[in-house]
Amino acid sequence: MELLSPASLAWLGLLGPLVLLYVLKRRREARVVGSTLLWEQALRDLRAERPWKKLIPHLSLLLQALVLIAGAVALARPAGAGQIPQGARLAVIVDTSASMAAREADGRSRLDHAKSAARALARSLPPGGTMMLVEAGAEAAVLAPATSDGSILERAIDRLRTRGSGAGIEGAVALAAERLRDASAGSRIVVLTDAAIDGDVVLAGGVPVEVQRVGAAGENTAIVAIDVRARPSEESPDRAEIFARLVRFGTTDAEVWVSAIVEGRGVVASRRVRVAPDRAEGVVMLADLPPDASGRAAVVRVELASDEEGTHGTGDALSLDDVAVAPSPGARRLPVFLVGDAPESIRRVLLADRDVELFATSPEALAQRRADDPDAPDLDGLLVFAGATPDAPPSGARLAADALAIAPTGDAALGVTLGPEATGPAIVSWDEGDPRLRFVSFRDVRVASARPITGASARPIVTSEAGPIVAVLERPDGEATIVAFDPDRSDWPRGPGFVVFVRNLLERVRARRAAGGIAPGAIGEPLRVPAADGETVVVRAPDGSSSSATARGGVAIVDVPAVPGTYQAEVGRRRVHALRNLLSSEESDVRPRARFVSREGGAEVSASERREPREAWPWLAAALLVILAIEVVWATRKGAA
Repeated sequence: MELLSPASLAWLGLLGPLVLLYVLKRRREARVVGSTLLWEQALRDLRAERPWKKLIPHLSLLLQALVLIAGAVALARPAGAGQIPQGARLAVIVDTSASMAAREADGRSRLDHAKSAARALARSLPPGGTMMLVEAGAEAAVLAPATSDGSILERAIDRLRTRGSGAGIEGAVALAAERLRDASAGSRIVVLTDAAIDGDVVLAGGVPVEVQRVGAAGENTAIVAIDVRARPSEESPDRAEIFARLVRFGTTDAEVWVSAIVEGRGVVASRRVRVAPDRAEGVVMLADLPPDASGRAAVVRVELASDEEGTHGTGDALSLDDVAVAPSPGARRLPVFLVGDAPESIRRVLLADRDVELFATSPEALAQRRADDPDAPDLDGLLVFAGATPDAPPSGARLAADALAIAPTGDAALGVTLGPEATGPAIVSWDEGDPRLRFVSFRDVRVASARPITGASARPIVTSEAGPIVAVLERPDGEATIVAFDPDRSDWPRGPGFVVFVRNLLERVRARRAAGGIAPGAIGEPLRVPAADGETVVVRAPDGSSSSATARGGVAIVDVPAVPGTYQAEVGRRRVHALRNLLSSEESDVRPRARFVSREGGAEVSASERREPREAWPWLAAALLVILAIEVVWATRKGAA
């Protein structure tokens, strides 16, 4: 038994004034009577010097005291709670995947119900017992170590919120089991989840695991894919095709409006669609998407709405997947700045891409640009350095624009060091998993000479006998690719792999640029915004809320809510943005379907529905009314005066 509102027991303090009323002497009224013989006892009481009299048991006193006790205990909300052995340790794991944001019939989210269950477990700890709280997101995270301090646990529970990634329950159970390895008998792990996970969830660790499921089976219509592609025509060169894939997770059909919206222009296309249960429905809409006045590509926002809702939302269980954003085809227009005399092979591939805009400049011009206007905006695109390459990113352009260094001549290039020139080094390996080397092979490539890349700051992706000759330097605000040899002095451009390498690099830069300058991630995850150390970054979320953080180590980590859409970040006078979507069929299917099993040799796993505390206050309130009725009958009985 536990009290959900123990502070309400303070009402029991009214018992003192109640008893006081029964022991105070009555104030007597003087009257003329024929004889005092029958009033001698009353006169003796009247002459007493003490104002108190002996407490005489009265049925009315008992009834009134019972009314106060029943009322105070009812207000304290007594509820049943599970029994935890004395001194036992408890690990509570809370699923924070996106499906936990689904709303139940009472208007509360599944995560709200899980928080209530965690609080009830924290309040039911016995003497000597401790509880730890673990968040099961993409990675397990301990929000509160084992403690018996209720305030610490309460603050940790308040920090729980939904994330856009899946639920890593297996890793969270393994982490909790490791912490409870030497715990006393009766210790256990409690997992609070909606079980909206595909397949079996294998739990192991040698500690008993109890899975409590929160949330009922709900129906949901979701956007699971979005794409915007150019479909130009003579009449409309900015015509684009907006594609969205919808899925209905449930048992009944759903009829929704699909609208494409551009900020500042409103709705640019809309369609009404009927989606059958457990089937994907593709929607294609055409719209003109010209760039804005500054030449930036528009961001397209696709929303679902039902006739009942009228504006936004379908009224189903989960609203996070009713919105999706994507950059328009204008984001493919990539400015490329050639710094120095680029090799002819590189120039030919760049000119062959119709979405590339070439600009010629020099390191001196970049430095002069910053000197003339310190507040000039950073170059946005790809910087290609050929020959003379600065040791660090030039002051006229930060690496918000990605960089490519070809055959650098100095001792260092963009933050990496170069070794002495090696003649004819044979290529021995390359990283086929790197996106730049997708469908690229160096099996028959011969290089005349190269400057091996030294140091641990860069990640090698092509290695020769003399050392790495192609490497990648990853930074919070961009990436630099260093090719430490001249392609024109090799047979690499003669094969298709060279063209594919440059195209892969351009596509990667386009993807990063279309993402808004902030590394992509799932909704609910912190934004990693590139900024100078000590600089304050302010982020405005799609729901209008604002968050801020100070940059450390070249990046500011800003905590943001789990809301899909476009996040605007202000870094000084520079503005960048981030696009966040929930495009996951597994998370959008909010129906419970996971099966929790124990690995061979593991502890017992039990699963049950989440049991809300059974509150007893309605019965106490009914008893209070009954006692009040008895008191009224007793006080108004015949002859009571």
